Amino acid sequence: MARKLKKFIPQTEEEITTEWLTESLRESGIVNESSVISFSSKEPESGEGFSGLTLRVDLEWDNLEEGTPKTVLVKFPSTDSKNRALIERDGAYDREFDFYERFSDRFPVRVPKLFHSVRDPSSDIESRRKVNKKLESLPNGASKFLGGHARKFIRPSRRRYALITEYIEDARTTTTENLAPEKDLVEILNSLAIVHAYWWKHPLLDDDEEGIAWPTVTHTPKLMNGLYRGSRERVIEENPELFNPDMVRLTDWFADNVVDAVSFLNESLTLLRGDTRTDNMLFTTDGLVMVDFGSFSSGRPACDVANLLSSCIEPGPNALDIYQQLSDVYYESLVSSGINDYSKAQYENDMQVCLALHAYLLILAAAHYEADYGESSLVKIWSERLAGLIPLTIPLLGQVATV
Repeated sequence: MARKLKKFIPQTEEEITTEWLTESLRESGIVNESSVISFSSKEPESGEGFSGLTLRVDLEWDNLEEGTPKTVLVKFPSTDSKNRALIERDGAYDREFDFYERFSDRFPVRVPKLFHSVRDPSSDIESRRKVNKKLESLPNGASKFLGGHARKFIRPSRRRYALITEYIEDARTTTTENLAPEKDLVEILNSLAIVHAYWWKHPLLDDDEEGIAWPTVTHTPKLMNGLYRGSRERVIEENPELFNPDMVRLTDWFADNVVDAVSFLNESLTLLRGDTRTDNMLFTTDGLVMVDFGSFSSGRPACDVANLLSSCIEPGPNALDIYQQLSDVYYESLVSSGINDYSKAQYENDMQVCLALHAYLLILAAAHYEADYGESSLVKIWSERLAGLIPLTIPLLGQVATV
């Protein structure tokens, strides 16, 4: 069992001290001799979601060295033990740390600078794989029982996490509760194409030791399907206006084919930004800045595109046409970035598989996550927008034939 580091790591706003801030920023080489003498903190617009707490921390220094930050962002894990347990099961905290520590300095789109990261050790990847293998060997009845009672059985660890990054001044964003303008969506899609093309079939994607340890769907298929089977009827009964027959038809198809579907989506074609909702995109006079990498992974590029478009198109008679136009913007940008071995037919098929995944995950979220988003639940907002994009035909879990 991994042991805790023998050092102080705050986990709440109240535990932050000037000494910890000074020591952390000195360790990172941001400052040499300067000390934080006071600070003030508050939640930015993102505040505390179901994944954790983000704080804007304004610093006062005894001496300003060149490049000394006056404001930083500090991130801690969720204080909700049940949410945290599910988030840790998905590896979200470790994913974000891995991204900032190993990939952020060679990312082709701007991201906040890493100032300091510290976390207690975790079990190695091989241990995680052994646990997943045991879960996959459970009988279907046991998986369904565990799934229906996941919030009771899954426990959070006692690990501590703290991340300090650059604070992006004078940036604007659009929360998922609202709708981003089309020009912002186009900029996001073009940026995603740049990221995907840069990492397209990169050798690191298949490197077991130095590569990306996180596939886009990290849940073991059997346990994930246990979550689905154990909560499906209740969620649909409680939310009939959100999960209509067409959406349930698609989620049931995904559930019936979950092993093959997860394997298909996890094929390491490129590095994925993950969680591409507009909340996680900052717009500045110098261009787009991507933030929050708890879903950083590898897989099929359509996962990033479908995640964005399924969450940000206003429901209505024109929704599907707008979706198709924006989907084409991404694909044309990917091709213009030099990717010529990913056909349009394959991409559009993959988008439909990803829409099925998101519908499936929304049922899980409705059953197991406790979080509201503004005046409405995130599940409600997303389901209403996704409903108008549901494909009428079942996609393929494999190679699409091209003429």
